[in-house]
Amino acid sequence: MPLTTKQIEAAKFGVSKERLPDGLGLYVRLYKSGTKTYETRVTCNDKRAWVQIGHFPDMSLKRARQIAGMVQIRIEEGLSLKQVRDALKAGDHSKIEDMVPASPGTVVIESLTFRELAKQWFDQKKLGLRNGKHIQQNWNTLETYIFPYFGDRPVTEVKVGDVIDAIRPIWHDKHETAKRVLGRVKEIFALAKIHEMRPDNPADFPPNTALGAVRKKTVHFGALPFEDIPALWEWLLTANCDEQTRHLVMLMILTAKRSKETRFARWDYFDMGTSIWTTPESLMKMSRLHRVPLSRQASAVLTNMRMLTGDAPFVFYKPKSKSRVICENAACNLLKKFRLGITAHGLRAGFRSWARKQGKYSHDAMEFALAHEQNSLEAAYQREDLIEERAIMMQDWADYVTGGANPLNFSPEESQK
Repeated sequence: MPLTTKQIEAAKFGVSKERLPDGLGLYVRLYKSGTKTYETRVTCNDKRAWVQIGHFPDMSLKRARQIAGMVQIRIEEGLSLKQVRDALKAGDHSKIEDMVPASPGTVVIESLTFRELAKQWFDQKKLGLRNGKHIQQNWNTLETYIFPYFGDRPVTEVKVGDVIDAIRPIWHDKHETAKRVLGRVKEIFALAKIHEMRPDNPADFPPNTALGAVRKKTVHFGALPFEDIPALWEWLLTANCDEQTRHLVMLMILTAKRSKETRFARWDYFDMGTSIWTTPESLMKMSRLHRVPLSRQASAVLTNMRMLTGDAPFVFYKPKSKSRVICENAACNLLKKFRLGITAHGLRAGFRSWARKQGKYSHDAMEFALAHEQNSLEAAYQREDLIEERAIMMQDWADYVTGGANPLNFSPEESQK
């Protein structure tokens, strides 16, 4: 979020960060002496450099934003770093802004095109995203659906009708994509509004009114009815497949964990003394630590995997793989051999249906088992993850799936056959 004058006044060296980001390349630098200066970071001749703009509070925050925008634009157009710095030191901004109006109330950075502002937005946005594919989708969808319409037009000239014209071709045929793209465009114009480039947001309109309502179709993951999961387990025991893949699917069934959380599990996530598997926030979809109580059968699966991967850091270690773990499609491909249409995620749906059918486990216990997101009110009052209650539920589930038997133990010699 952009800085405010009060935030800058309250900032202290050694307490706050050395440089406070305002957005769009402007920073406020704090010095031990108490001095506070405006700086912008630029790229000149493929090298990054800091340019000091002025001092706070002698220069207003709004004026610093204007000059930061001018500096970046002029350097991109060919002014040297020395010319810019000399002009700023002399207080002569004419060399910087001679082609840009600087009358009171004019925001110089308005000359940015939508594509240029989108790049600024994307550079900030990707810092908060973890999935590489998702990060690239944010930019690729803008290139495909938005830039051909108004990517090279100044941010100030884009109107509501332009946004509607860009979204309309995909609104009904690719509705989910259209909603996400419209949301990204709305965020970009919100950034323009925050930085006083324009007073409105042309992407902020009721989409169903402008583009028409779309009948939603819920598409469920290919799930296996819970009544058939014991048959899947029996088939897994003797299926002709790689042992790591067999045990990957077994562990996913017994713990109701997602594929990514299971594939990237490390041995130090497991406490076999307490029979608890703890997945860190970095691997979780909701970015919250998740504990799973291990049933007797799940512990047996891990014992077998220890024989297979030995001292490797990952449970499902594949040294020749780029990710160093088993392929993300391994589980799905094996499940398709049992029955077409089943997905790894669908196994979780089978567990949830079984648990609900029993009528003896609390709603919270079932939701914690699946690491589903709670609403804000529930999260405020729920201080524990019901691990003891879930331990009983997960053991009951494992006994149902396996008929109470453990997976067959095997020796390292057998695993190599």
